[in-house]
Amino acid sequence: MTSNKLMDIVAARKLYFFDDKKKEIAVLIGKPQRQSDSSDYYCLFQVVGIGDEEVRHATGIDAVQAMQLAMKMIGAYLYSLNQHNGGRLRWEGDETGDLGFPVS
Repeated sequence: MTSNKLMDIVAARKLYFFDDKKKEIAVLIGKPQRQSDSSDYYCLFQVVGIGDEEVRHATGIDAVQAMQLAMKMIGAYLYSLNQHNGGRLRWEGDETGDLGFPVS
């Protein structure tokens, strides 16, 4: 069982549209937590300011795997959102469209 409330944020990244830097978009990643009904871990994450803003989660056999899988899920979700928005998303670490999350 996982919680659906994002608490204990351990990492965040700000994104923007290259043609509208005033629109604030944030990727929030929560601290991995042990599931209450198993020995597995989950890592909550949320994209705010674009999309449905739903809190999502990745599950792994330990905290590291849960966070790694969350990063991959974030990458896939952002890739989809970016395509839907004409490839306009950027972050301060890359001006070419690489949002800094794995997309494999």
